Amino acid sequence: MKPFYQYITLAIIIQLSACSAIIDKQSTKFADNLNETILNFDDPATVKEATPTFLILVDSMARHEDSSGQTQLAAAKMYGSFSGAFVTDAKRQKVLSNKAFYYAKAGSCKIEKSWCHADTLNNADFTALVANINEDNLPVVYAYAVAWLSYIQTHADDWAVVAQLAKSQQALTKIAQVDEAYDNAGPHLYLGAIESTLPPALGGKPDIAKAHFERGIELTQGKSLLIKVEYARRYARGIFDKELHHQLLTQVLSANPQQEGLTLMNSWAQEQAQMLLDDENEYFD
Repeated sequence: MKPFYQYITLAIIIQLSACSAIIDKQSTKFADNLNETILNFDDPATVKEATPTFLILVDSMARHEDSSGQTQLAAAKMYGSFSGAFVTDAKRQKVLSNKAFYYAKAGSCKIEKSWCHADTLNNADFTALVANINEDNLPVVYAYAVAWLSYIQTHADDWAVVAQLAKSQQALTKIAQVDEAYDNAGPHLYLGAIESTLPPALGGKPDIAKAHFERGIELTQGKSLLIKVEYARRYARGIFDKELHHQLLTQVLSANPQQEGLTLMNSWAQEQAQMLLDDENEYFD
């Protein structure tokens, strides 16, 4: 017998097919609402199985020549969220991050013309571009920077791509200056991850990473469990602090994952926390 959620997905697809004209006119609202629903779902396994169908639907809307930049940014967010949470195969991650960055660039270019081909600018021109980030264009630039970071991470075998990390970090740093609490302290989460990617001996800056993670926890009042998981995974493991590692992960497992806009990622974070705890003694001993 097929799982119940597959029948729900089928029913929705049938309804969408019957109402294709409405969806075409309201594609942006549909894509955003779908993304919001997914992020507030409390069963990662169900979302993992059901999301690919909706990815294809949103992709078809984003590919339409009359699609808005907002629709394309919604597609970028969905591809990025799905890849980051549920895909472990490196080749698939690369394909999905390609999609996310493609739509982030396309959507950003339609909404904020100055960001067209931003990834190809020289350092001086990019610095000037970043200086103009403000509250009005922050959502567009943030979507661009996050998709860019994901793209860089999945193309770590290409030094020309890896060299772009400094620009993505530069944009996120400016975003944090404009609104550090944006996207549940997302700028601090990503900046903390960047700063803790390398060990200190190779230029990593764990103290700065720690400050970003702790500020993210403070801004979200501890409701974003993913920040604590990444704090443990990237910082505590990086400096070999077993006590902090254990403390953070046990806090994650004892927390209520159901928080507006965070439920899916919190539920996934708890799964990750359990995996890290299961491996804790082997890693640190």
